[in-house]
Amino acid sequence: MTNDARPGLEIEIGLAGAPAALAAAFRSLGGGAGEVARIHGAYHDTADERLGRRGFALRLRTTEKGRELTLKRQEAGARRGEWTAPVAGPAVDLALLPPTAPRDEVGDIPPGALGLRFETDIMRRGKRIAIPGATLEAVLDEGRIAGGGAECAVAELELELLDGSAAALLRRARALCGEHALRVETRSKSARGRQLAAGSPPPAARAARPTLRETDRLAGAFAAIVGNIASHVVSNVAAAADGRDPEGVHQLRVGLRRLRSLLALPGARLPPAARAVGEEAKWALRALGPARDLDVFIAETLPPVLESVPGAPGLERLAARAGARAGEARGGVRRTLGGRRFNLFLIDLLLLAEGDPPPEDAETPVGDLSGPLLRRRHRRALEAGHGFERLSNPRRHEARIALKKLRYACGFFQTLYPADAARPWLAAMSDLQDTLGRLNDSAVAASVADDIAGGDSQAAVGAAIVKGWYAHRMRAEEPRMVAAWRRFAAMRPFWPE
Repeated sequence: MTNDARPGLEIEIGLAGAPAALAAAFRSLGGGAGEVARIHGAYHDTADERLGRRGFALRLRTTEKGRELTLKRQEAGARRGEWTAPVAGPAVDLALLPPTAPRDEVGDIPPGALGLRFETDIMRRGKRIAIPGATLEAVLDEGRIAGGGAECAVAELELELLDGSAAALLRRARALCGEHALRVETRSKSARGRQLAAGSPPPAARAARPTLRETDRLAGAFAAIVGNIASHVVSNVAAAADGRDPEGVHQLRVGLRRLRSLLALPGARLPPAARAVGEEAKWALRALGPARDLDVFIAETLPPVLESVPGAPGLERLAARAGARAGEARGGVRRTLGGRRFNLFLIDLLLLAEGDPPPEDAETPVGDLSGPLLRRRHRRALEAGHGFERLSNPRRHEARIALKKLRYACGFFQTLYPADAARPWLAAMSDLQDTLGRLNDSAVAASVADDIAGGDSQAAVGAAIVKGWYAHRMRAEEPRMVAAWRRFAAMRPFWPE
């Protein structure tokens, strides 16, 4: 049996839901009623949140058995760095952590610079259980997080790997989600406490670039890229469900599109289960699409038109209808993200990041495959945009999609190539993407405006103004768009031929 558990690494998943459903899921794991303990957590950071901004949380935990100081790396997904040391008193000092703690990343923070940011008060019922392929600690937590003069309730079931396979842990979590109507808790207690203390909504997260080496085997490289995408997706679920920052839905959809692009790379030989994950990502994209379109319409599409045609009753009526529709769409996002189907998809994505199932040709060096994959994506983009100046707008939209898939593929494999060679080529592609994005914005603006107006005659006048305004803008944009395409098409790619 493989053993993914090792010192300095915490592998766990949290599940949230109604208290009765969580209790039923805990009982279904077997192993008796478990032991009960009261746990107090005090989370410390500097006044400018230096630890939090660097992706860490520092906790002093107190139980009837004593105290321990823990530094955790705040990572989305099932794997997190964790370094713990028993301590004798209530003093919080990073020097007390084990020597393996990443002090170079944390930086030099004297004890006097650390202060209490928020606290947790949890009644925990825990037990050790054995499942096929792994030994787990299952804990049922109920209590509260308090900070910044506010508090929120905690009710969740955590499964932590003690021994064995991370994939086995995730498969058991998936079964619990399906059987007991639970959802994946995508934020740690420390992330929730930090946001509570700051009085801020969950933040949206942008994609990070995966780091690969030419000698990496395909299995490891594929897992690293999927893990990178999974982190991007999971990091934006809370922000998207909260709805106060439209960037949450946008970044969640970017993560889903990156996943779709990876799983559709030409020539990649992936198992059927990976393709199924891609189909679920496609479903989620469609479900989140209306909310994103309305967010863009309200925040980006309408404002310049309202500024150009101030006081137009039709535009004001259209804006009012858009606001009402956006509220309904945000409710749809919350239902989607809290639903069974999306949460099973999340766990399947985490399983894929664990290499379950692995890709075919798993031992092939990734450097042998990246060039051919990028060449195929590049060729498809050039074919889609051939004769660009004569293409219709729908055909240009196809070229935009092909270009976006190429950009995602470059992001997956970019670290295999010299940065100096990639930079100018990627800059030209980014410029082209921006101008083609404005073409897409114009098309979406027209369809969304008509949909919002519906049968309302006054709002329909506003929709006509919006469509006319964007049609005029695109005529002015045409020379720049053609020039950007020609510049990109003429450049030699950064990967070897």
